[in-house]
Amino acid sequence: MYLIDSMVTLFSLKWTQQEPQIRPLPPHIKRTFVKTPAGDLELLVCEPKPSTSKLSVPQPQPPIFFAHGGYGSAGVWLEWMTYLHNHNYSGTLYAYSVRNHGASYTLPYWRMVVNTAFEHIQADMVACLDYAIKQEQQQNSMARLPILVGHSSGGGLSQYLLSGISPDPALRVEASGLCLVGAIPSYGSYDIYWNWWKHDPWFSARSMFHLQHPTSPLSTEELVHGAFFGCKFPVSRIGAFKRWMPAFESMGWPTGMVGDNFWGWVVGRPNTWLRAKDIVSSIRAAGYGKDKVCVMVGKEDMMYRSWMWERQCREYRDGLRELQNERKLDDSIYPPREPDIVHGVASAESEDGVRMVLVGESGHHVQNDVYCDQAAEAFLRWANQV
Repeated sequence: MYLIDSMVTLFSLKWTQQEPQIRPLPPHIKRTFVKTPAGDLELLVCEPKPSTSKLSVPQPQPPIFFAHGGYGSAGVWLEWMTYLHNHNYSGTLYAYSVRNHGASYTLPYWRMVVNTAFEHIQADMVACLDYAIKQEQQQNSMARLPILVGHSSGGGLSQYLLSGISPDPALRVEASGLCLVGAIPSYGSYDIYWNWWKHDPWFSARSMFHLQHPTSPLSTEELVHGAFFGCKFPVSRIGAFKRWMPAFESMGWPTGMVGDNFWGWVVGRPNTWLRAKDIVSSIRAAGYGKDKVCVMVGKEDMMYRSWMWERQCREYRDGLRELQNERKLDDSIYPPREPDIVHGVASAESEDGVRMVLVGESGHHVQNDVYCDQAAEAFLRWANQV
């Protein structure tokens, strides 16, 4: 059966340039395009309701900028954007699509898979983020920096840009807060892909049979369900989700975030990539006692293990303490807080400026899984205090 499935999916994989995917939008979300030298990038924009707009409150909340991960697009954030809009978040919401994703400009197979480097992916996000910031400044000279929300590889990309280690000064950003949703950890992605391989033991053999096509691990609805969703998410809904996935992905994006010293990791040494201290130094949260970082993971995310999100939170807390000790942070007081319980599904615990949110019965795409609203509520509670 496995051999038959592999043979069938080989012929379903796409090797030619696709058309931009114009996904239908709800009326409160508009699509625009950010022009770049390489092509036009999709940017979804959701203005707050008139009753909660920038004109009706003295200090509107910061805008939120959503970054999707591999095989995603701006459209994976529609549920959360709608939830925040309906619950009167007073900042503007933005979600963009990387080249060859969503309605952004597309590329032929070879150019996208092999010749699109991590630096190109960085440039796409920065172009759209700069556009969003300029839009905010035009409307309000006192506008705050955006909250960055990064899912999966988009979370890894967000951390990299905030870390300031890019040799190109134009590819360095600042934010009011950082939310990492099932994100590539700041210490790299070796453990993420190791867990994926253990979840799908035929990963390597199938990839060889599929001529190393990057979509091989997601070539069937069953594989997409297992990789991205929890057990309660109906398999019957995977087809609608998979329809908006790009036909192929840049290999430069994931390989740019693996971290250092592969052989050291193989023999059991902790992997390293970015310094949490460098990342949080670019987060400009306002006021005392603010949780600058939110780490959100679905409890059924097969790419994560509990020690991974625990290490991620610990390193961010250590990074904040380092900055406080160096007197580089004004808001060094983090009062103790009781854990939040959101309808018994999402729990959130805050400690030393970092909030950890676990979403029950949800997989890698917590923002699209069956408890996406509960995850959005937990996110909104965090965003309201940034």
